[in-house]
Amino acid sequence: MAAGVDDTAVVVVGPGRIGRQIALAFALGGRRVLLVDVKERAPEARRAVFTDARREIARDLKLMAEEGVIEDGDVAPALDRVEDRVGLDGLDTCGFVQEALPELLDLKRDVLRRLSARVDSEAIIASTSSTISPAHLADAVQRPERFLVAHWLNPAHIIPLVEVVPGQATAAAAVDRTIEVLEELGKVPVRCADSPGFIGPRMQALLMNEAVRLVEEGVATPEDVDRAFKAGMGFRYAQIGIFEFIDWGGVDVLHRASGFLAKALGDDRFRPPRLVEDKIARHELGPKTGRGFFDYAGDKREAFETAKVRALLRQLKQGRS
Repeated sequence: MAAGVDDTAVVVVGPGRIGRQIALAFALGGRRVLLVDVKERAPEARRAVFTDARREIARDLKLMAEEGVIEDGDVAPALDRVEDRVGLDGLDTCGFVQEALPELLDLKRDVLRRLSARVDSEAIIASTSSTISPAHLADAVQRPERFLVAHWLNPAHIIPLVEVVPGQATAAAAVDRTIEVLEELGKVPVRCADSPGFIGPRMQALLMNEAVRLVEEGVATPEDVDRAFKAGMGFRYAQIGIFEFIDWGGVDVLHRASGFLAKALGDDRFRPPRLVEDKIARHELGPKTGRGFFDYAGDKREAFETAKVRALLRQLKQGRS
């Protein structure tokens, strides 16, 4: 970093909902945050945006304290670390930049082009994009080796996951530094190749559309679909990963269930993927055969199943308390 750059200072471009949440997360992590508005607005409209942003951040901090996630004494210092900024001047003292603008390609490219010319040449620039590939943004950035996507999930100050998606030109050091910064905030960064929808949005789109089909077909009401999800899959997947559960239930069980649904519903979207067919052929069915998507040799099966049952029991106990 150039002399005078504060590597602990962060720029968040975009004072909308996701930008406010990201600013809150960084501020709670002890970082000075410049919350930047780049939209052309009348003075009174701009004041209203920043007033609303500060009110929302203060509200969410208060809620976190009331629920015991943070201490009461953390609220005021975190709020004080968030500074309002207008435009892209004076940002060259910050070492990390998070763009949090709407999912509009031309808007993001324009702001990233202007932004990268004003911040320190070694500052990492991350986009929150959930749908736009880093390949469609990187060439708008000066020195694209320091650019990547860091996709926070809404509400960003609560959900631990942040998907870290490098572009073709992204330097390994930029990825490593981004992951380090996120982990310092208590986030769970997950590396992901540049693919449409990344991990979360792609899986989420399938899940949400299938839920709507259940209602559309008269299988259940929206209320009962939501109850079923929260009490079943949502409860389970809070402690057991999807691949962990495929193994635990058995790859062969998934294979049979998928084949049945594909035939019964007359829809190829339920057909098992090639990788499932490969696992069946190799008899890698999960803990019962010693290997599935993970290794269960020796005493690993017992350790895995015991750990997962304990985690679910703790979650059940917490829900009843």
